[in-house]
Amino acid sequence: MKAIILAAGASRRLLPLTAVTPKCLIDINGKSLLDHQLSILKSFEINDLVIVVGYKKEFIVEAIESHWTDMNVTFIENTDYDNTNTLHSLWLAKEHLLDDFLYFNADVLCHRDVVGRLLQSSYSSCLAIDLKKCGDEEVKVLLDNNERIDRIGKDIDVSKAAGEYIGIGKHGSTGNKRFVEILEREVNNGNSNMFFEFALNYILEEYDFHMVNVSDLPCIEIDFLEDLEEARNNVMPRITG
Repeated sequence: MKAIILAAGASRRLLPLTAVTPKCLIDINGKSLLDHQLSILKSFEINDLVIVVGYKKEFIVEAIESHWTDMNVTFIENTDYDNTNTLHSLWLAKEHLLDDFLYFNADVLCHRDVVGRLLQSSYSSCLAIDLKKCGDEEVKVLLDNNERIDRIGKDIDVSKAAGEYIGIGKHGSTGNKRFVEILEREVNNGNSNMFFEFALNYILEEYDFHMVNVSDLPCIEIDFLEDLEEARNNVMPRITG
């Protein structure tokens, strides 16, 4: 299995920090966000990686080539990162999406067991979900009675949402060819500026994705300066402690 990591965005909500470094290289208690993710992957012997880069890509390439020489990393550049979103970045990696893969947003700090539970799940396609009361900012999910994901997106009514998709998932090969077709269609339809979950909703109509509950595990997606403070002061101590 390989991992696909999306790390192309400019992350302007974290300025001034991201004026000098891409978000995935921001230090979290001695290691970058990306280092934390790669350490988890390596611990599960997942050494085949695809990283979609864009903003300040040379810093990411240098960091990988300097410290992770034992991993097989393919870089794909999103040259239009300023005008596109994760749907476009994932489409650029389409040739790598036909087999099983783990999906990562590069700005997620999480406990190792998040990935462990996805890999151990009997479901071929599943997403890590934090069951909680959500706000408008989170990527939310609707679930059926069998914990199958019915719908995903930021636009879901917060009163109906079961929880938050944390930005890490396992995608089984069965539906991946169709997923690539949908990504291609949506890029051609002018939807490159959408989150990849926009395309995932079409797959949910045809293939099953199930929830993996990670509510008891420390995890945070870092979008704002207050998220970074929370990651350093509260989340990381719970991961290491």
